[in-house]
Amino acid sequence: MKIIRALLVVLMLSCLLNSCKESPPEKPNIVFIFLDDLGWTDAGFMGSKYYETPNIDRLAEGGMIFTSAYSNAANCAPTRASLLSGQYSPRHGVYTVANPARGEAKDRRLIPTENSRKISLDKITIAEAIKPSGYTTAAIGKWNVGDSPQKQGFDVGVDRPGFKEGHFNQEGDYLADRLTNQAVDFIAQNKDKPFFLYLAHHAVHTPIQAKAELIKKYEGKTPSGAHKDPTYAAMIESVDEGVGRINQTLENLGLSENTILIFFSDNGGHGVYTDQKPLRGGKGMFYEGGIRVPMFVYWPEKISGNSKSDEPIISTDFYTTFLELTGAEQPENYQLDGESILPILNGESIEREAIYWHFPAYLQAYNGLQDDSRDRAFRSRPVSVIRKEDWKLMLFHEEWVLDGGREKIASNNAVELYNLENDISESNNLVNSEIDKRDELLDDLLNWIKKTNAPIPAAANPEYISNMNR
Repeated sequence: MKIIRALLVVLMLSCLLNSCKESPPEKPNIVFIFLDDLGWTDAGFMGSKYYETPNIDRLAEGGMIFTSAYSNAANCAPTRASLLSGQYSPRHGVYTVANPARGEAKDRRLIPTENSRKISLDKITIAEAIKPSGYTTAAIGKWNVGDSPQKQGFDVGVDRPGFKEGHFNQEGDYLADRLTNQAVDFIAQNKDKPFFLYLAHHAVHTPIQAKAELIKKYEGKTPSGAHKDPTYAAMIESVDEGVGRINQTLENLGLSENTILIFFSDNGGHGVYTDQKPLRGGKGMFYEGGIRVPMFVYWPEKISGNSKSDEPIISTDFYTTFLELTGAEQPENYQLDGESILPILNGESIEREAIYWHFPAYLQAYNGLQDDSRDRAFRSRPVSVIRKEDWKLMLFHEEWVLDGGREKIASNNAVELYNLENDISESNNLVNSEIDKRDELLDDLLNWIKKTNAPIPAAANPEYISNMNR
């Protein structure tokens, strides 16, 4: 008996000193599924009756849907740069895709700001920031911000080997399927350690191409409003199949309850192929249809299913959220512009004054699709935007710089003001009827422009002047 008691004492001491200590919480895996050009209503969970997304819908309904989620820009590269760096565009200089002087020179009143085509290597990406917390990271799919993912801190970086500009390679493989395969392989290979997967699909960006058997399925389906393109619908369904496979992989490996899965798009839908009504506009415009995007967060046992949030969030918020999720420290002397959305996921709210956009460039109009544009020649001219609570103000720099600025605000068409709660379609400009609110948001926006050193195009374009004088 003495020997047994002695053994029990040793076991109890060992338990107290070692195995019975409370183990630290397991770090969550992060799966970020990023679509290209998927519009606000381009999925079933956001109201589409034509596009079929059963896997995406099931996850959305099992988690939290964000109805006021915003991209940091109305086109691809600047949103990606902001998401990966955690910073607004004036801090990294990526404002558009490639050339900032799009459209006819004779129609551009200002000389646009020079655009950067890459995130500079001195920027600390989210992959670099969470690495000290023990994360293995992968960027699979569209990069489009310059230097390779590996040079920006990712352990794995794969884009489109064997695929050129289209969605099929010479063997007939489909790009969305290939990227899903690579994502599944990464998850399986890293199932025993925390990982961050940034899966950036090229779908549903042009060229609009899909698998023949899926196209045929939609050719016999009744359109629903402007949702009517069979090939576009088939592209969406291929992505949906991939989302289902990724979630099934997480379930099969027992990783679901420790993995947060986020679904997001880089900007609004392409106006030739889809439509975002009741939102105004689409890709390339800073009206709601160009920057409000579909989003949900799925995390079994952590986030209540069938929940929604209308609180505005923007893609710079993901960096700050991932720091909090992973327990990583904010990089020293590195400015971040986002807020963590974890309080929202817990049923609370976040405190922030406003969210902002800055676009000192030009994007030409799509042929025949100018109805939602401000003018016939461009989807966007140089503009800065603020959303504060339910209010949104747009400052158009051509009129502001060249047509009298604030002194002529009542007549120069430099400012548009909308109440999004009452007018989500942005059809009623309140600039001259809600003057106090206009001035409040305008002051906030001008202060933000000054604070971030956001460049304002100021030089008149001589080619425009020459054309006007003919």
